Amino acid sequence: MSSSILKPGFRLGKYEVLAHIATGGMGAVYKATDLELRRIVALKVLPSRTARRPDLLERFRREARHAARLSHKHIVTLFECGYDAGHDLHYLALEFVDGIDLEEYIRRRGRLPPAEARHILMQAAKALEHAFERGVIHRDIKPSNFLLAQVSKRAVVKLTDLGLARVADDDDFKVTRDGSTVGTIDYLSPEQARDSRAADIRSDIYSLGCTAYHMLAGKAPFAEGGLGERLFKHLEVVPPDVRQFNPAVSAAFWGVLQKMLAKKPEERHATPADLLRDLRHIRPEVSAEDAPRRPRRDPAGRRETDLVPSPPTEAYLPATANVPPPAPREPTPRPEPSRTPAAAASSSPDTAERQRAAAFHERALRVLAEGGGGAYARELLASCLKLDPFNTEYRRALREANHKAAGGVLGRLVGSLNVLALKSRMRLARSRGEWRKVLVQGEDVLARQPADVEAHLEMAEAAAALGLPALALWLLEQGREQAPDNADLVRALAGHYEGVKDWKHALALWEEVRRLVPDDDEVRRKINDLAAEAHIARGTMRP
Repeated sequence: MSSSILKPGFRLGKYEVLAHIATGGMGAVYKATDLELRRIVALKVLPSRTARRPDLLERFRREARHAARLSHKHIVTLFECGYDAGHDLHYLALEFVDGIDLEEYIRRRGRLPPAEARHILMQAAKALEHAFERGVIHRDIKPSNFLLAQVSKRAVVKLTDLGLARVADDDDFKVTRDGSTVGTIDYLSPEQARDSRAADIRSDIYSLGCTAYHMLAGKAPFAEGGLGERLFKHLEVVPPDVRQFNPAVSAAFWGVLQKMLAKKPEERHATPADLLRDLRHIRPEVSAEDAPRRPRRDPAGRRETDLVPSPPTEAYLPATANVPPPAPREPTPRPEPSRTPAAAASSSPDTAERQRAAAFHERALRVLAEGGGGAYARELLASCLKLDPFNTEYRRALREANHKAAGGVLGRLVGSLNVLALKSRMRLARSRGEWRKVLVQGEDVLARQPADVEAHLEMAEAAAALGLPALALWLLEQGREQAPDNADLVRALAGHYEGVKDWKHALALWEEVRRLVPDDDEVRRKINDLAAEAHIARGTMRP
Protein backbone atom coordinates (compact mmCIF):
# COMPACT_ATOMS: atom_id res chain seq x y z
CA MET A 1 0.00 0.00 0.00
CA SER A 2 1.38 3.43 -0.88
CA SER A 3 2.06 5.97 1.85
CA SER A 4 -0.09 8.56 0.01
CA ILE A 5 -3.03 10.24 1.73
CA LEU A 6 -6.13 8.04 1.99
CA LYS A 7 -9.17 9.38 0.15
CA PRO A 8 -12.64 9.88 1.67
CA GLY A 9 -14.58 6.63 1.44
CA PHE A 10 -11.51 4.43 1.90
CA ARG A 11 -12.28 1.39 4.12
CA LEU A 12 -9.79 0.26 6.73
CA GLY A 13 -11.15 -2.58 8.83
CA LYS A 14 -14.53 -1.43 10.13
CA TYR A 15 -13.64 2.25 9.61
CA GLU A 16 -14.49 4.51 6.69
CA VAL A 17 -12.31 7.57 6.11
CA LEU A 18 -14.18 10.88 6.05
CA ALA A 19 -11.33 13.41 5.79
CA HIS A 20 -7.59 13.83 6.22
CA ILE A 21 -6.75 15.85 9.36
CA ALA A 22 -2.96 15.99 9.59
CA THR A 23 0.28 14.21 8.70
CA GLY A 24 3.19 13.85 11.11
CA GLY A 25 6.35 11.86 11.72
CA MET A 26 4.36 8.74 12.69
CA GLY A 27 1.88 8.72 9.83
CA ALA A 28 -1.39 10.43 9.03
CA VAL A 29 -4.51 11.14 11.10
CA TYR A 30 -8.00 10.98 9.60
CA LYS A 31 -11.52 11.69 10.68
CA ALA A 32 -13.39 8.42 10.20
CA THR A 33 -16.62 6.61 11.00
CA ASP A 34 -16.81 3.38 12.99
CA LEU A 35 -19.33 1.59 10.78
CA GLU A 36 -20.33 -0.90 13.50
CA LEU A 37 -20.78 1.48 16.44
CA ARG A 38 -21.76 4.49 14.31
CA ARG A 39 -19.42 6.93 16.00
CA ILE A 40 -16.79 9.37 14.78
CA VAL A 41 -13.17 8.47 15.56
CA ALA A 42 -9.71 9.76 14.84
CA LEU A 43 -7.85 7.14 12.81
CA LYS A 44 -4.07 7.23 13.11
CA VAL A 45 -2.53 5.23 10.24
CA LEU A 46 1.08 4.05 10.00
CA PRO A 47 2.26 3.82 6.37
CA SER A 48 3.53 0.43 5.18
CA ARG A 49 6.97 1.85 4.43
CA THR A 50 7.30 3.19 7.97
CA ALA A 51 6.00 -0.05 9.49
CA ARG A 52 8.93 -1.92 7.91
CA ARG A 53 11.21 -0.14 10.40
CA PRO A 54 11.03 -2.20 13.61
CA ASP A 55 11.78 0.77 15.87
CA LEU A 56 8.94 2.89 14.45
CA LEU A 57 6.48 0.00 14.44
CA GLU A 58 7.33 -0.70 18.08
CA ARG A 59 6.88 2.98 18.95
CA PHE A 60 3.45 2.89 17.29
CA ARG A 61 2.44 -0.24 19.22
CA ARG A 62 3.82 1.21 22.43
CA GLU A 63 1.55 4.23 22.05
CA ALA A 64 -1.39 1.81 21.99
CA ARG A 65 -0.17 -0.13 25.03
CA HIS A 66 0.30 3.01 27.09
CA ALA A 67 -2.97 4.59 25.97
CA ALA A 68 -4.77 1.37 26.95
CA ARG A 69 -3.53 1.82 30.54
CA LEU A 70 -5.11 5.25 30.83
CA SER A 71 -8.71 6.38 31.14
CA HIS A 72 -9.17 10.04 32.01
CA LYS A 73 -11.26 12.96 30.78
CA HIS A 74 -8.08 14.92 29.94
CA ILE A 75 -6.40 12.11 27.96
CA VAL A 76 -7.48 11.02 24.47
CA THR A 77 -9.15 7.59 24.73
CA LEU A 78 -7.92 4.64 22.68
CA PHE A 79 -10.68 2.48 21.16
CA GLU A 80 -8.72 -0.05 19.12
CA CYS A 81 -5.27 -0.99 17.83
CA GLY A 82 -5.63 -2.87 14.55
CA TYR A 83 -3.98 -4.18 11.40
CA ASP A 84 -5.59 -4.42 7.96
CA ALA A 85 -3.76 -7.27 6.18
CA GLY A 86 -5.42 -6.52 2.85
CA HIS A 87 -3.91 -3.04 2.74
CA ASP A 88 -0.89 -3.85 4.95
CA LEU A 89 -1.70 -0.93 7.27
CA HIS A 90 -1.46 -0.62 11.05
CA TYR A 91 -3.85 1.83 12.69
CA LEU A 92 -5.11 3.22 15.99
CA ALA A 93 -8.74 4.24 16.46
CA LEU A 94 -8.85 7.09 18.98
CA GLU A 95 -11.36 9.46 20.51
CA PHE A 96 -12.12 12.25 18.03
CA VAL A 97 -11.55 15.69 19.53
CA ASP A 98 -13.37 18.44 17.68
CA GLY A 99 -10.93 21.31 18.15
CA ILE A 100 -7.32 22.34 17.54
CA ASP A 101 -4.02 21.67 19.22
CA LEU A 102 -2.57 24.11 21.75
CA GLU A 103 0.30 25.14 19.48
CA GLU A 104 -2.12 26.28 16.77
CA TYR A 105 -4.33 27.94 19.39
CA ILE A 106 -1.37 30.01 20.66
CA ARG A 107 -0.39 30.87 17.09
CA ARG A 108 -3.87 32.27 16.45
CA ARG A 109 -4.38 33.97 19.81
CA GLY A 110 -0.87 35.13 20.66
CA ARG A 111 -0.02 35.42 24.36
CA LEU A 112 -2.78 33.95 26.50
CA PRO A 113 -4.25 35.73 29.52
CA PRO A 114 -2.75 34.28 32.72
CA ALA A 115 -6.12 33.00 34.00
CA GLU A 116 -6.74 31.07 30.78
CA ALA A 117 -3.17 29.71 30.76
CA ARG A 118 -3.56 28.49 34.35
CA HIS A 119 -6.89 26.84 33.45
CA ILE A 120 -5.21 24.90 30.62
CA LEU A 121 -2.13 24.15 32.72
CA MET A 122 -4.16 22.66 35.56
CA GLN A 123 -6.01 20.31 33.20
CA ALA A 124 -2.70 19.24 31.66
CA ALA A 125 -1.29 18.57 35.14
CA LYS A 126 -4.33 16.41 35.96
CA ALA A 127 -3.64 14.33 32.84
CA LEU A 128 0.00 13.89 33.86
CA GLU A 129 -1.01 12.96 37.41
CA HIS A 130 -3.31 10.20 36.10
CA ALA A 131 -0.52 8.85 33.89
CA PHE A 132 2.02 9.09 36.72
CA GLU A 133 -0.25 7.13 39.07
CA ARG A 134 -0.23 4.32 36.49
CA GLY A 135 3.51 4.44 35.99
CA VAL A 136 3.49 6.18 32.57
CA ILE A 137 5.93 9.01 31.75
CA HIS A 138 5.05 10.87 28.54
CA ARG A 139 8.53 12.25 27.62
CA ASP A 140 7.26 14.45 24.77
CA ILE A 141 5.11 17.10 26.46
CA LYS A 142 4.68 20.09 24.15
CA PRO A 143 1.81 22.34 22.96
CA SER A 144 1.06 20.28 19.83
CA ASN A 145 0.37 17.21 22.00
CA PHE A 146 -2.49 18.92 23.82
CA LEU A 147 -5.81 19.09 21.97
CA LEU A 148 -8.36 21.77 22.90
CA ALA A 149 -12.09 21.22 22.57
CA GLN A 150 -14.68 23.87 23.36
CA VAL A 151 -17.26 22.71 25.92
CA SER A 152 -19.72 25.22 27.42
CA LYS A 153 -17.48 28.07 26.23
CA ARG A 154 -14.48 26.73 28.14
CA ALA A 155 -11.43 24.97 26.76
CA VAL A 156 -11.18 21.27 27.64
CA VAL A 157 -7.66 19.86 27.36
CA LYS A 158 -6.86 16.37 26.04
CA LEU A 159 -3.33 14.93 26.16
CA THR A 160 -2.36 12.80 23.17
CA ASP A 161 0.60 11.09 21.43
CA LEU A 162 2.08 8.58 23.85
CA GLY A 163 4.53 7.30 21.24
CA LEU A 164 7.59 8.30 23.26
CA ALA A 165 6.10 7.38 26.61
CA ARG A 166 7.62 4.70 28.80
CA VAL A 167 6.54 2.83 31.89
CA ALA A 168 8.60 3.61 34.98
CA ASP A 169 11.16 0.87 35.76
CA ASP A 170 10.69 -0.67 32.30
CA ASP A 171 14.03 -2.39 31.71
CA ASP A 172 12.90 -3.63 28.28
CA PHE A 173 12.64 -0.15 26.83
CA LYS A 174 14.91 -0.34 23.77
CA VAL A 175 13.15 1.61 21.02
CA THR A 176 15.72 4.38 21.28
CA ARG A 177 19.32 3.50 21.98
CA ASP A 178 20.54 3.77 25.54
CA GLY A 179 21.96 7.23 26.13
CA SER A 180 20.19 8.82 23.15
CA THR A 181 17.95 11.86 23.40
CA VAL A 182 14.22 11.84 22.71
CA GLY A 183 11.69 14.62 22.87
CA THR A 184 11.29 18.00 21.19
CA ILE A 185 14.18 20.41 21.74
CA ASP A 186 12.12 23.51 22.67
CA TYR A 187 10.51 21.62 25.57
CA LEU A 188 13.31 19.18 26.51
CA SER A 189 14.39 18.86 30.13
CA PRO A 190 18.13 19.16 30.92
CA GLU A 191 18.35 15.55 32.09
CA GLN A 192 16.60 14.30 28.94
CA ALA A 193 19.10 16.27 26.88
CA ARG A 194 21.93 14.41 28.58
CA ASP A 195 20.35 10.94 28.62
CA SER A 196 16.75 9.94 27.88
CA ARG A 197 16.97 7.14 30.46
CA ALA A 198 17.16 9.81 33.17
CA ALA A 199 13.66 11.11 32.37
CA ASP A 200 11.02 10.72 35.08
CA ILE A 201 7.82 12.58 35.91
CA ARG A 202 9.85 15.69 36.83
CA SER A 203 11.07 15.79 33.21
CA ASP A 204 7.43 15.95 32.10
CA ILE A 205 6.89 18.77 34.61
CA TYR A 206 9.83 20.72 33.11
CA SER A 207 8.40 20.24 29.61
CA LEU A 208 4.99 21.34 30.86
CA GLY A 209 6.68 24.42 32.33
CA CYS A 210 8.09 25.23 28.87
CA THR A 211 4.58 24.75 27.46
CA ALA A 212 3.11 27.11 30.07
CA TYR A 213 5.85 29.65 29.28
CA HIS A 214 4.90 29.39 25.59
CA MET A 215 1.26 30.11 26.43
CA LEU A 216 2.15 33.21 28.44
CA ALA A 217 5.02 34.60 26.36
CA GLY A 218 3.84 33.54 22.89
CA LYS A 219 7.06 31.56 22.42
CA ALA A 220 9.06 28.82 24.12
CA PRO A 221 11.69 29.86 26.70
CA PHE A 222 14.60 29.25 24.28
CA ALA A 223 13.05 29.50 20.84
CA GLU A 224 15.98 31.21 19.09
CA GLY A 225 19.19 29.69 17.74
CA GLY A 226 20.24 26.35 16.34
CA LEU A 227 19.60 23.00 17.98
CA GLY A 228 22.93 22.99 19.82
CA GLU A 229 22.49 26.53 21.09
CA ARG A 230 18.97 25.84 22.39
CA LEU A 231 20.15 22.63 24.00
CA PHE A 232 22.91 24.52 25.78
CA LYS A 233 20.38 27.05 27.09
CA HIS A 234 18.19 24.30 28.54
CA LEU A 235 21.26 22.98 30.33
CA GLU A 236 22.76 26.24 31.57
CA VAL A 237 20.71 29.41 31.00
CA VAL A 238 17.89 30.83 33.12
CA PRO A 239 14.84 31.70 30.96
CA PRO A 240 13.92 35.39 30.75
CA ASP A 241 11.26 36.60 33.18
CA VAL A 242 7.96 35.79 31.43
CA ARG A 243 6.55 39.10 32.72
CA GLN A 244 8.75 40.89 30.18
CA PHE A 245 6.42 39.49 27.51
CA ASN A 246 3.17 39.37 29.50
CA PRO A 247 3.02 42.02 32.26
CA ALA A 248 -0.34 40.66 33.48
CA VAL A 249 1.35 37.56 34.94
CA SER A 250 1.50 37.71 38.73
CA ALA A 251 4.74 37.25 40.66
CA ALA A 252 3.23 34.12 42.25
CA PHE A 253 2.47 32.52 38.85
CA TRP A 254 5.98 33.31 37.64
CA GLY A 255 7.34 31.73 40.83
CA VAL A 256 5.49 28.48 40.05
CA LEU A 257 6.90 28.51 36.51
CA GLN A 258 10.41 29.06 37.83
CA LYS A 259 10.07 25.99 40.03
CA MET A 260 8.81 23.93 37.08
CA LEU A 261 11.78 25.12 35.00
CA ALA A 262 14.50 24.48 37.59
CA LYS A 263 17.60 22.92 36.02
CA LYS A 264 17.89 20.26 38.75
CA PRO A 265 14.98 17.78 38.92
CA GLU A 266 15.06 17.75 42.72
CA GLU A 267 14.27 21.49 42.76
CA ARG A 268 11.04 21.04 40.76
CA HIS A 269 7.65 19.82 41.93
CA ALA A 270 8.05 16.14 42.79
CA THR A 271 4.70 15.15 41.23
CA PRO A 272 1.91 16.75 39.19
CA ALA A 273 -0.23 16.68 42.36
CA ASP A 274 2.31 19.00 44.03
CA LEU A 275 2.13 21.30 41.02
CA LEU A 276 -1.67 21.33 41.16
CA ARG A 277 -1.59 22.37 44.82
CA ASP A 278 0.62 25.35 43.97
CA LEU A 279 -1.56 26.36 41.01
CA ARG A 280 -4.74 26.25 43.08
CA HIS A 281 -3.33 28.65 45.68
CA ILE A 282 -2.08 31.47 43.47
CA ARG A 283 -3.66 34.44 41.80
CA PRO A 284 -2.53 34.12 38.14
CA GLU A 285 -2.88 37.80 37.22
CA VAL A 286 -1.41 40.96 38.70
CA SER A 287 -3.83 42.41 41.24
CA ALA A 288 -4.58 46.10 41.71
CA GLU A 289 -2.16 46.39 44.62
CA ASP A 290 0.57 44.64 42.63
CA ALA A 291 0.14 46.75 39.49
CA PRO A 292 2.93 49.13 38.53
CA ARG A 293 2.37 52.82 39.18
CA ARG A 294 4.12 55.95 38.08
CA PRO A 295 7.17 56.65 40.26
CA ARG A 296 6.90 59.52 42.74
CA ARG A 297 9.72 61.97 43.25
CA ASP A 298 10.92 63.38 46.53
CA PRO A 299 11.39 67.17 46.92
CA ALA A 300 14.92 66.83 45.54
CA GLY A 301 13.56 65.28 42.37
CA ARG A 302 14.91 61.80 43.03
CA ARG A 303 12.79 58.76 41.99
CA GLU A 304 11.32 56.47 44.59
CA THR A 305 11.32 52.72 43.98
CA ASP A 306 8.67 51.67 41.47
CA LEU A 307 6.05 49.28 42.76
CA VAL A 308 6.61 46.65 40.08
CA PRO A 309 6.61 42.89 40.64
CA SER A 310 9.82 41.83 42.32
CA PRO A 311 12.48 40.02 40.31
CA PRO A 312 12.90 36.26 40.67
CA THR A 313 14.20 35.25 44.06
CA GLU A 314 17.64 33.67 44.40
CA ALA A 315 16.01 30.41 45.54
CA TYR A 316 14.92 29.75 41.98
CA LEU A 317 18.07 30.86 40.21
CA PRO A 318 21.08 28.64 39.45
CA ALA A 319 24.57 30.10 39.67
CA THR A 320 24.60 31.08 36.00
CA ALA A 321 21.84 33.62 36.66
CA ASN A 322 24.41 36.14 37.87
CA VAL A 323 26.36 36.09 34.62
CA PRO A 324 25.63 39.38 32.81
CA PRO A 325 24.37 39.14 29.23
CA PRO A 326 26.94 39.94 26.54
CA ALA A 327 26.96 43.51 25.33
CA PRO A 328 25.75 43.99 21.74
CA ARG A 329 28.63 43.91 19.27
CA GLU A 330 29.19 47.03 17.25
CA PRO A 331 30.55 46.58 13.73
CA THR A 332 34.28 47.25 13.81
CA PRO A 333 36.73 47.98 11.02
CA ARG A 334 38.52 44.90 9.78
CA PRO A 335 41.95 44.80 11.46
CA GLU A 336 45.13 43.79 9.71
CA PRO A 337 46.12 40.17 10.41
CA SER A 338 48.22 39.91 13.53
CA ARG A 339 50.24 37.04 14.97
CA THR A 340 50.80 38.59 18.37
CA PRO A 341 49.85 36.59 21.49
CA ALA A 342 47.82 39.55 22.73
CA ALA A 343 45.44 39.25 19.80
CA ALA A 344 44.76 35.64 20.65
CA ALA A 345 44.35 36.31 24.36
CA SER A 346 41.65 38.90 23.74
CA SER A 347 39.52 36.30 21.96
CA SER A 348 40.37 33.19 23.96
CA PRO A 349 37.47 31.35 25.60
CA ASP A 350 37.32 31.51 29.37
CA THR A 351 37.60 28.47 31.63
CA ALA A 352 33.82 28.08 31.98
CA GLU A 353 33.39 28.02 28.20
CA ARG A 354 36.12 25.40 27.85
CA GLN A 355 34.49 23.24 30.53
CA ARG A 356 31.12 23.41 28.78
CA ALA A 357 32.77 22.61 25.45
CA ALA A 358 34.56 19.61 26.99
CA ALA A 359 31.26 18.32 28.41
CA PHE A 360 29.54 18.68 25.01
CA HIS A 361 32.49 16.95 23.33
CA GLU A 362 32.36 14.02 25.74
CA ARG A 363 28.61 13.65 25.23
CA ALA A 364 28.97 13.81 21.41
CA LEU A 365 31.62 11.09 21.37
CA ARG A 366 29.43 8.88 23.56
CA VAL A 367 26.44 9.35 21.23
CA LEU A 368 28.59 8.51 18.17
CA ALA A 369 30.10 5.47 19.90
CA GLU A 370 26.60 4.15 20.60
CA GLY A 371 25.87 4.25 16.87
CA GLY A 372 22.92 6.64 16.89
CA GLY A 373 22.00 10.32 17.08
CA GLY A 374 24.43 11.52 14.39
CA ALA A 375 22.63 14.82 13.86
CA TYR A 376 22.49 15.40 17.62
CA ALA A 377 26.23 14.64 17.93
CA ARG A 378 27.08 17.06 15.12
CA GLU A 379 25.06 19.83 16.80
CA LEU A 380 26.91 19.18 20.05
CA LEU A 381 30.28 19.36 18.30
CA ALA A 382 29.25 22.58 16.55
CA SER A 383 28.39 23.99 19.98
CA CYS A 384 31.87 22.96 21.18
CA LEU A 385 33.41 25.15 18.48
CA LYS A 386 31.20 28.11 19.34
CA LEU A 387 32.53 27.91 22.89
CA ASP A 388 36.13 26.99 22.01
CA PRO A 389 36.71 27.74 18.31
CA PHE A 390 40.49 27.23 18.50
CA ASN A 391 40.39 23.57 19.54
CA THR A 392 41.51 21.39 16.63
CA GLU A 393 40.34 18.20 18.35
CA TYR A 394 36.72 19.41 18.31
CA ARG A 395 37.15 20.68 14.76
CA ARG A 396 38.50 17.34 13.55
CA ALA A 397 35.69 15.39 15.29
CA LEU A 398 33.03 17.62 13.71
CA ARG A 399 34.52 17.20 10.24
CA GLU A 400 34.64 13.43 10.59
CA ALA A 401 31.01 13.36 11.75
CA ASN A 402 29.94 15.63 8.89
CA HIS A 403 31.84 13.46 6.40
CA LYS A 404 30.01 10.32 7.56
CA ALA A 405 26.66 12.08 7.27
CA ALA A 406 27.18 13.53 3.80
CA GLY A 407 27.07 10.37 1.67
CA GLY A 408 25.46 10.14 -1.75
CA VAL A 409 24.84 12.57 -4.58
CA LEU A 410 21.47 13.62 -3.15
CA GLY A 411 23.02 14.37 0.25
CA ARG A 412 25.66 16.57 -1.38
CA LEU A 413 23.05 18.35 -3.48
CA VAL A 414 20.79 19.10 -0.50
CA GLY A 415 23.82 20.13 1.55
CA SER A 416 24.89 22.65 -1.06
CA LEU A 417 21.56 24.50 -1.19
CA ASN A 418 22.29 26.84 1.73
CA VAL A 419 26.00 27.37 1.07
CA LEU A 420 25.57 30.75 -0.64
CA ALA A 421 23.73 32.18 2.38
CA LEU A 422 26.29 30.70 4.77
CA LYS A 423 29.21 32.12 2.78
CA SER A 424 27.52 35.50 2.68
CA ARG A 425 27.32 35.55 6.50
CA MET A 426 30.94 34.40 6.68
CA ARG A 427 32.08 37.24 4.40
CA LEU A 428 30.12 39.74 6.49
CA ALA A 429 31.83 38.53 9.67
CA ARG A 430 35.21 38.74 7.90
CA SER A 431 34.54 42.31 6.75
CA ARG A 432 33.78 43.30 10.36
CA GLY A 433 36.86 41.59 11.74
CA GLU A 434 34.70 39.12 13.70
CA TRP A 435 37.29 36.40 13.38
CA ARG A 436 35.77 33.94 15.84
CA LYS A 437 32.55 34.01 13.84
CA VAL A 438 34.52 33.30 10.68
CA LEU A 439 36.00 30.19 12.33
CA VAL A 440 32.60 28.97 13.51
CA GLN A 441 30.66 29.75 10.32
CA GLY A 442 33.39 28.27 8.14
CA GLU A 443 32.61 24.84 9.59
CA ASP A 444 28.99 25.22 8.47
CA VAL A 445 30.22 25.85 4.92
CA LEU A 446 32.68 22.95 4.99
CA ALA A 447 30.02 20.59 6.33
CA ARG A 448 28.22 21.07 3.01
CA GLN A 449 31.22 21.62 0.72
CA PRO A 450 34.35 20.07 2.30
CA ALA A 451 36.58 21.11 -0.60
CA ASP A 452 35.58 24.79 -0.55
CA VAL A 453 39.00 26.41 -0.91
CA GLU A 454 37.78 29.92 -0.17
CA ALA A 455 36.39 28.82 3.21
CA HIS A 456 39.68 27.15 4.17
CA LEU A 457 41.66 30.24 3.22
CA GLU A 458 39.38 32.67 5.06
CA MET A 459 39.40 30.51 8.20
CA ALA A 460 43.21 30.36 8.11
CA GLU A 461 43.28 34.15 7.72
CA ALA A 462 40.99 34.47 10.76
CA ALA A 463 43.25 32.21 12.84
CA ALA A 464 46.29 34.27 11.85
CA ALA A 465 44.46 37.50 12.72
CA LEU A 466 43.79 36.06 16.18
CA GLY A 467 47.47 35.29 16.68
CA LEU A 468 47.06 31.51 16.26
CA PRO A 469 49.59 30.43 13.61
CA ALA A 470 49.40 26.75 14.61
CA LEU A 471 45.64 26.73 14.00
CA ALA A 472 46.12 28.61 10.71
CA LEU A 473 48.62 25.96 9.59
CA TRP A 474 46.25 23.13 10.60
CA LEU A 475 43.39 24.71 8.65
CA LEU A 476 45.52 25.11 5.52
CA GLU A 477 46.77 21.54 5.73
CA GLN A 478 43.20 20.28 6.12
CA GLY A 479 42.23 22.30 3.08
CA ARG A 480 45.07 20.83 1.07
CA GLU A 481 43.91 17.31 1.96
CA GLN A 482 40.57 18.16 0.37
CA ALA A 483 42.02 20.02 -2.64
CA PRO A 484 45.65 18.86 -3.04
CA ASP A 485 46.19 20.53 -6.41
CA ASN A 486 44.81 23.96 -5.59
CA ALA A 487 47.53 26.52 -6.19
CA ASP A 488 46.00 29.11 -3.83
CA LEU A 489 46.12 26.73 -0.87
CA VAL A 490 49.70 25.69 -1.63
CA ARG A 491 50.68 29.38 -1.94
CA ALA A 492 49.13 30.12 1.44
CA LEU A 493 51.00 27.22 3.03
CA ALA A 494 54.25 28.35 1.43
CA GLY A 495 53.67 31.86 2.75
CA HIS A 496 53.08 30.47 6.25
CA TYR A 497 56.40 28.60 6.31
CA GLU A 498 58.16 31.59 4.78
CA GLY A 499 56.76 33.77 7.58
CA VAL A 500 58.28 31.53 10.26
CA LYS A 501 61.57 31.30 8.24
CA ASP A 502 61.23 27.57 7.61
CA TRP A 503 63.01 27.86 4.27
CA LYS A 504 63.09 24.12 3.53
CA HIS A 505 59.31 23.68 3.66
CA ALA A 506 58.67 27.06 2.04
CA LEU A 507 60.92 26.24 -0.95
CA ALA A 508 59.35 22.80 -1.40
CA LEU A 509 55.88 24.32 -1.45
CA TRP A 510 56.83 27.10 -3.86
CA GLU A 511 58.24 24.43 -6.16
CA GLU A 512 54.86 22.74 -5.94
CA VAL A 513 53.19 26.03 -6.89
CA ARG A 514 55.51 26.27 -9.92
CA ARG A 515 54.45 22.77 -10.97
CA LEU A 516 50.79 23.81 -10.74
CA VAL A 517 51.25 27.20 -12.51
CA PRO A 518 54.41 26.81 -14.62
CA ASP A 519 54.00 30.13 -16.43
CA ASP A 520 54.02 32.31 -13.32
CA ASP A 521 57.23 34.37 -13.44
CA GLU A 522 56.60 35.76 -9.95
CA VAL A 523 56.77 32.24 -8.52
CA ARG A 524 60.16 31.66 -10.17
CA ARG A 525 61.50 34.89 -8.71
CA LYS A 526 60.14 33.91 -5.29
CA ILE A 527 61.95 30.55 -5.47
CA ASN A 528 65.24 32.25 -6.40
CA ASP A 529 64.90 34.79 -3.59
CA LEU A 530 64.09 32.11 -1.01
CA ALA A 531 66.99 29.94 -2.19
CA ALA A 532 69.29 32.88 -1.53
CA GLU A 533 67.72 33.47 1.91
CA ALA A 534 68.19 29.79 2.75
CA HIS A 535 71.84 29.90 1.61
CA ILE A 536 72.52 32.98 3.74
CA ALA A 537 70.80 31.37 6.73
CA ARG A 538 72.92 28.22 6.39
CA GLY A 539 76.05 30.34 6.20
CA THR A 540 75.05 32.34 9.28
CA MET A 541 74.49 29.17 11.29
CA ARG A 542 77.96 27.73 10.51
CA PRO A 543 80.54 28.02 13.37
